[in-house]
Amino acid sequence: MATTTPTGGVAALANGLAYDDSSILAERRKRKVQQTLSVWGLRVGVLAAFVLLWGTAVQQGWMDKTLISTPIDVATKFVTQLADSTFWVDVLATFSGAMAGLIAGAVLGILAGVVFARVEVLHIAARPFLTLMNSLPRPALAPIFILWFGLGFGPKALVAFSVVFFVLMTSTMGALQALDHDIKQLTQSLGMSKAQRFFKIELPSALPSIIGGLRLGAVYSVLGAVVSEMVGAYTGLGQRLVVVTNNFQVAETFAILLAMGLLSMALDASISGLQKVVTNMTR
Repeated sequence: MATTTPTGGVAALANGLAYDDSSILAERRKRKVQQTLSVWGLRVGVLAAFVLLWGTAVQQGWMDKTLISTPIDVATKFVTQLADSTFWVDVLATFSGAMAGLIAGAVLGILAGVVFARVEVLHIAARPFLTLMNSLPRPALAPIFILWFGLGFGPKALVAFSVVFFVLMTSTMGALQALDHDIKQLTQSLGMSKAQRFFKIELPSALPSIIGGLRLGAVYSVLGAVVSEMVGAYTGLGQRLVVVTNNFQVAETFAILLAMGLLSMALDASISGLQKVVTNMTR
């Protein structure tokens, strides 16, 4: 009578497990593709509905064309500006100011958040002054920076910095202070030094929140640079926006707003990719 050898049974079991793993992976890939298609379908559908409603509102006379233009006119002006060399000069001016404010604000904001999280007395002493400075409206700061540094690069970078700094400081402090008390006790019982605990436990656990704050700060940095340019500047999308708005060029106004939105989206997408990398590294 034929009998099944142990080796044959193990091989059959291994083949069965491999088949199950491959089927699970295939199912996950299928689910991910379906989810991606659904997401993009919703995005395209919402955008198409918005454009259709906008065009219908103008065509039917529900809204004045001179005040909101039309989707076709805005798209035409946007493409026209892409072919204009001065438009790219303005984009570069806004982007450079936003990036300078983002980098400086992120570095100093993270350092300040680490210091205040580790030295509680210093944070308590500085809290009223930090609250006062953070409560100042950024459009009110722009004229002061322009008075001090002129209409060039400095004011827009400083306004962007003033926004990003507090965003990163707050997110860093919150992430470091939220560390589980039991983990702190465990690291102390293991004899870890403060430096070891910070670099091996605290910083990796706080990185996702810090990157999330950086993602928010990237959008606000563009906002800060544009606000400064709208108050006064030689070049930049904010200055360009003021000029076309004062001339009642509505289509050009919406085209510039679209460019600002796309610039913020590009920065957000870049940092979002960095956030995914950091999240996978800290798992």
